This record gives sequence, structure tokens and C-alpha cells, in this order.
Amino acid sequence: MRVASRTVFDFVRPDGATAPVETQLLYQADDPFAVTMNFHAGGAVATWIMGRDLLAEGITMPAGDGDVRLRPHAGRVLVLELISDRQVTVFRVPTGTLRKFLDATYRLVPPGSERFDADAFLSIVLR
Repeated sequence: MRVASRTVFDFVRPDGATAPVETQLLYQADDPFAVTMNFHAGGAVATWIMGRDLLAEGITMPAGDGDVRLRPHAGRVLVLELISDRQVTVFRVPTGTLRKFLDATYRLVPPGSERFDADAFLSIVLR
């Protein structure tokens, strides 16, 4: 079982100008701690996987200290920073869009009920 949503995030260029980027949010019950974001731009897709808890926390306060950071900004907008070895990519994300997506994931797997199946994970990794 999964939750999927298509939306548009605003890519923030270094000069401050923005460009719309089609973004797919994906949550799967068999990987209950993670949210996958697929960013579609210029015929390519960049995929980032991040913690559902980080996204939930980032709606109300700065969250993340690694390669994914999210923080509230200007009321109904969040700032999402994706940090790689080569660059920092910044998006403006509608708060309501992310909140609705997370609410749908909570209906599928309520917070605190997530389980990690270590045996299944190891059987895949050790093939």
C-alpha cells in the first residue's frame, strides 16, 4: 500500500528567481520511515529519500542537519534544502501540500506504529 502525490515545488535559483519543478511524493507502507521525492526537470529525474519525521518536524521548526533540511518560511511556505557534494539545491514547498500528503501517510501508517522488518531487509541485501 502506498500514498502518491504529484505537485509543483519552486526551484530557487542562486539569483533568487524561481522555476516550477514537477515533483512526485511517494510513501510506501513497507518502508514506513521514508518518503521519496522525484524531481522532474529537463527530461531528467532526481530522486531523494528522506525521513517522514524530518518532513513533519520541518513544518513547524527547522529540521535536519545532514543532506536534507526543511524549515518554515513566510507563513504558508517551507524551504527545502538538498545538499550534495557539489551543490545545495533549494526549493520552496507549499506547507499545505506537504501537510496533506503527510496526513494521508498517517492514515496508512499512524505515527509510532512504524515497524522495520530487519529480517526482510537482510534477506534482500545479502542476496
